[in-house]
Amino acid sequence: MPRSLKVAPRCITRVKFAVQRNGFPSQKALAMETGLALSTVKKFLNGKPVDYLNFVEISEKLGLDRREITESERDTSLPQTWDNS
Repeated sequence: MPRSLKVAPRCITRVKFAVQRNGFPSQKALAMETGLALSTVKKFLNGKPVDYLNFVEISEKLGLDRREITESERDTSLPQTWDNS
């Protein structure tokens, strides 16, 4: 599991719209509701990497499926030729 995640560029508009749709008048209001720093919320909304647990918290608060909006900061998958030797 990667330590940090970021919103995929193709999903940034959708994520920003979800803030308003869920009744948050500002990014600061979302930060206060989640108990996270405003800088963390801004990073999330602008597609910058944030801690995994923070990503999950914000996604859930916005009613978004994190798997649909995620772009991993690094690919943690093993090559298909991996044979444990």
